[in-house]
Amino acid sequence: MAGIVTYKEPIESASGKIFGHKSQFIAVHRPWSEKRKNGTCAQGQRDLKNHPYTEKELMHRAKFAAVAAATRSRMADPSQAAADMMAFKAQTKYKTLYRYVFRQEWNAYEG
Repeated sequence: MAGIVTYKEPIESASGKIFGHKSQFIAVHRPWSEKRKNGTCAQGQRDLKNHPYTEKELMHRAKFAAVAAATRSRMADPSQAAADMMAFKAQTKYKTLYRYVFRQEWNAYEG
């Protein structure tokens, strides 16, 4: 796989519009590890001709899309919102309500 190595500044966190009017810069957090040295980031594109998507990858993408749509519709449903909020407040594993509801839908997707 051909790739590009670019050098990035070691930013701990940033938020807001800091690059002018055209670019909306939301947030960045770059934790460094042994695999990724300080100031580097590897990027590349997949060669779809020689390495096409496998059936497993396509099934995983379809599952993710279906679960994300189910999560959005469940969060928009007022009849389930109160029960989801109470169950979310009772747990400590997930930090956001969306992640909590997504995991519930992910587990319920196949049975």
